[in-house]
Amino acid sequence: MTSHFMRTAATAALLFAGGAVLAQEITIGVPSHRQQFDPSIDASNAGGQFSYAIFDTLIERDAFNAGVFLPGLATEWEMVEPTIMELKLREGVTFHNGDTFDAEDVAATLNPIFEQTWARTAVTFGRFFYNFERVEIVDPMTVRIHTRKPDPLIETLLSARNAAMKSKTRMDEVGLDDYGLMPVGAGPYKVTAFEPNQSIELERFEDYWGEPAPLEKVTFLRIPEVSNRITALVTGEVDMVSELPPDQMPLIDGEDGLKRVDVTWDMFHVLVFNQSHPVMADQKLRQALKLAIDLDTINEGLWKGRGISGSSGHQFPAYGEMYTEGLTVSPFDPERAKELLAASSYDGEAIDVTLFPHYYLYGPLAGQAIAEQWQEIGVNVELNMVDTGSIPPGEELMVRPWSNPMYYNDIMGGMDTSWSDTSWVTKRGFFDPSLDPRWSALYETARFSLDQSERKAAYEELMKVGEEMAGWVLLYQPADSYAMRDCIDYTVPSALRPLMLAIRAGQIDVDRCE
Repeated sequence: MTSHFMRTAATAALLFAGGAVLAQEITIGVPSHRQQFDPSIDASNAGGQFSYAIFDTLIERDAFNAGVFLPGLATEWEMVEPTIMELKLREGVTFHNGDTFDAEDVAATLNPIFEQTWARTAVTFGRFFYNFERVEIVDPMTVRIHTRKPDPLIETLLSARNAAMKSKTRMDEVGLDDYGLMPVGAGPYKVTAFEPNQSIELERFEDYWGEPAPLEKVTFLRIPEVSNRITALVTGEVDMVSELPPDQMPLIDGEDGLKRVDVTWDMFHVLVFNQSHPVMADQKLRQALKLAIDLDTINEGLWKGRGISGSSGHQFPAYGEMYTEGLTVSPFDPERAKELLAASSYDGEAIDVTLFPHYYLYGPLAGQAIAEQWQEIGVNVELNMVDTGSIPPGEELMVRPWSNPMYYNDIMGGMDTSWSDTSWVTKRGFFDPSLDPRWSALYETARFSLDQSERKAAYEELMKVGEEMAGWVLLYQPADSYAMRDCIDYTVPSALRPLMLAIRAGQIDVDRCE
């Protein structure tokens, strides 16, 4: 199983001429990176690319079979009371720095999130763990996890990478705030070098408790521009790249020695309307803006038939039986949009749309198309391109991009992680669920009922109410591709969160690169 790392031009020439490569190493070019990697605080798409390789959870998921849970750092678990799960921990597990895993690590990792004793965990608490109360240590290898109310998603949420285990000893040594600068996990790869927002280097962890990692060394290199990622692949600087849009595919298809793997993500690219902004507080204006967007045409134009329009609401076909076929909750109706605009308080001021050109694939193109459609109904629009590290304060933003991944295969896997009462958008006033009295009761049923049919019915109504509230526009599920050397075999995992690069045993194979 061999590849190479940061080839010289001469080495690249040998490779594409069929020459042998020299080491079990690959370099992957990605568009975005992170300042640090700590699963307790980072729920971003960028961080999600890497965390799966570094960290392990108590309960794992089968990466290719939704709803199948596997023993991880816990070997068995059971509900001993409706709000208490007891877990037996795996013996003989060591962290990358040699620390031995036990119940103290579980409590030190999860209690700062569950109990909100560390402010920086607010995002992961709000997206996943707001119903979790505390970790109780029963003995060195047994813990009990308490929830506030019975939770039908307890296994699902504990298998989220944001519940991954960290070393208590390491946290005590460096402090919670600095843990992610050189992260220590218990996963199949350990971090050996990290340049914030530029590159991270992983090596196989030889003392991993599970099946050994298939690669000796993996480097994730930040290359923001699509064209530069393609050039890096063609010239041999990298072995694999992520997030290539459909219009770039001919460049890959025409190159000997390269191939691509296509994917349509279970994730919506979203525009968020800031309801606390004086202009955007007008519901009629927000409804007019939604109705003026031709979602189907934008989706087709950008993704060439491979994306999925957001017109059917906050749901994904991957929900299976919980998916509502044929539902349309966000129609295109420019005439009705003009009527609502005229009935609103809008008086011609510019609607500022802030976009992140290197973060969301095709974001600027979508923004330009939407601006033109808004101008057609009489709205003045300004597009502002900013780097994600220079986002203006929340109170100044009127419209901003976001993404709503399906973090887990359940009807709340995108909604609850994005629009709950504890989500950042509600905490910061972008979205106010109290504006419609129907929201709260429907949400409670969809999230916590133990009856699946009851949950589905409530969720269908919740989607309709959410569209009326007009706090967001679900644009599309994006389609893109990974491109790689043709000797690399890679399958996109279907049961993990979108954009997570799966490089564990059985998930990537470079045997044919020998």
